[in-house]
Amino acid sequence: MHLGPGFITTTLLITALTACSQPEGGGSGRSGADDPLYRLTGTVAIGRPGAWSEVCIEADCSRANHVGVYRLLAERRRSALMHATIENADQSTVNLTSLYRHQPAQTVSLININPTTDALLDSWSQYQQGETLDDCSTNETCRDALISSFTPALQQAAQAQLQAWLAPEWETARSPYTDPYIADPDLDWLDALHDHVQLAATPGGLSALDNDADTLATLAYDTLFDDTASLIPIGRDALANAFSIPPTIPTDNNPISIDYQATPSSPFTAPQDWQVDVSGSRSDILGNLSFQHTLVSPDGRVSTGLGSLFSATLTDPGPYTWTVVATDSEGNQATDGLALQANASDVISQPSFGAEGSCSTSPLTANASNICISTVDGGSLGACVADNSGSTQTRFSPAPCSPVSQQGGVFLGTCTSVLNQVRVYHYDNPRRNTGETLTEQRTRLRNQCVNNLGRDWSGEPPA
Repeated sequence: MHLGPGFITTTLLITALTACSQPEGGGSGRSGADDPLYRLTGTVAIGRPGAWSEVCIEADCSRANHVGVYRLLAERRRSALMHATIENADQSTVNLTSLYRHQPAQTVSLININPTTDALLDSWSQYQQGETLDDCSTNETCRDALISSFTPALQQAAQAQLQAWLAPEWETARSPYTDPYIADPDLDWLDALHDHVQLAATPGGLSALDNDADTLATLAYDTLFDDTASLIPIGRDALANAFSIPPTIPTDNNPISIDYQATPSSPFTAPQDWQVDVSGSRSDILGNLSFQHTLVSPDGRVSTGLGSLFSATLTDPGPYTWTVVATDSEGNQATDGLALQANASDVISQPSFGAEGSCSTSPLTANASNICISTVDGGSLGACVADNSGSTQTRFSPAPCSPVSQQGGVFLGTCTSVLNQVRVYHYDNPRRNTGETLTEQRTRLRNQCVNNLGRDWSGEPPA
């Protein structure tokens, strides 16, 4: 399965955040004169979206939306582990861990949380610290040693070994931590891999298991973390058998049924007074339900509330995430949520894009299509800065995006979001054969841009 050009399109907003760093939401984006706030974003996934999952870094927590994308704005002074709690329909939970590497000059970072990020950290913890990741993360001395010793070079070596070990299902050089990620196995090969191969750190090495819990192979830690060490791939046949076993989907036996009424419904124009009523929710257990609300704004700021009614004034345009956790008298819990879109009240009627501040993706490293990101000239996104996240390296370009070709790649079209003041140009990547014709690539890009994102698509070179 290949990631087609639509992969980049569906990550339009994430990519824009990753490549372009600026304060949003009308405020300064700073907590003090010398203390910038850091915006973290990424995808929580486990072979499916970590819908409405709780995401925490140290004491700061947020909530992901229905497709597993979270936003979190907070003060950051050091690298730290990030944790996500994903709720299943049967009330069981899956806890996953990732790593945020602090760079004082980079105030926007993309950090994914998925089974591979967790497995590699667990493997290094057991290999280097002699403790499981669960135990190490609760011990400050062990946790700090784990974070400082799990270097970028070490992480890259482990990723290279996984690519060799799990070939051909691990398709390309890719960072599960910081590369754009879609929680959909039909669109993202790494998510499909998570659906069918379970990675489990053991005292003796990293084991790969199928969905019947049968071990496919175990990779010794001294080989996993040394990309000069030879290894024996699991094998195409064994992986094909693993992919033939469907994943287990937990059954829904939760006694709580959440019912909510939001006023107004999405989309609407900001600023807007918004309210949601969850008093119609019920539990099969006698007794009253308690409710805890979380609202995440477009810039990642989080507000919370209690009770059956929750209201807020939504002042900034962009995507909001509202979630509610309902708890009954027996301690049963259920979570639901709503993705809200607040439109701008002062939409630019004829925006001018791309005199400078473009970021072009190198065809040598791009997963899918080449892209070039342009912002509204003088708009709030400001100038793009280069971002290096493994397979999606970008570089600053003072020139506008080309309406004809880029780095040998034929122009496919543009996806424009006036509200977010960003336009993404797409080009065929001549160094990667996706197995699609140019017409098929354009069709997929258009569908993702218009149908999935609700943005404007143009397949013709702009005037």
